[in-house]
Amino acid sequence: MSNGFYKELLIDEEKHLIENYLDTSGKTLEAGTGGGRILLEMKKMGFTSLYGYDYVPDLIEQAKQKDPSGNICFEVQDATSLNYGDNDFTQIVYLQQIICFIEDSEARSKALKEAYRILNKGGTALFSFLSFDARNSSAMYSIFLMYLGMLRNLRGSPRTIQYLPWLKHGGKINWSAFFDGEPYVYWYKLEEIDRFLREVNFEIVAVGSDRQIREGKMHRSIQTLIKEPIAGMLYFVCKK
Repeated sequence: MSNGFYKELLIDEEKHLIENYLDTSGKTLEAGTGGGRILLEMKKMGFTSLYGYDYVPDLIEQAKQKDPSGNICFEVQDATSLNYGDNDFTQIVYLQQIICFIEDSEARSKALKEAYRILNKGGTALFSFLSFDARNSSAMYSIFLMYLGMLRNLRGSPRTIQYLPWLKHGGKINWSAFFDGEPYVYWYKLEEIDRFLREVNFEIVAVGSDRQIREGKMHRSIQTLIKEPIAGMLYFVCKK
């Protein structure tokens, strides 16, 4: 799917997860909604109770302008300290790698705990994470990772190799990335995500990468997924 379509429509993996794991009548929250791309498409799919938040006020204003009916409730909020009540939503959507874009590990943990808190018992959560394993399997990126590791060793940087600078920023090449410049995003390993979610008490019911979704065979645990090639993002379907 082209970048132009991606800006406005659901990507195939998002569409698959939403159609197969969410209920159109459920009270649904999207985290890191940006300009509202996913929620606006969910509205077209028949979802009737939609909420979304983002940390950036300008993005929320853009989202509101795209929904003149005001049927979707867009708000400015911080993922690590949400104003929603306990057990407020029957389903939550974290499909734009919002957790990965939180640089501080403690803040990422707080954001995940908040996601668990606002989800109703028995509710469904959809998560996507940037996959370090998939990125490291690419010949081009593995060379960049080796270079970045050596650069950090020379500088005595304490930052782990899973914190990677954005190679693109604002739609353009981020040349500062080649000098280990900000901004950074955190890329997760498969076992790390599994542990991260279970520590918060999420029950994992399905897991896979872009490849598994395309092949129509999501796994019930990482124990079977780990034996297969991983490509693209990692997706977890969880229950509370």
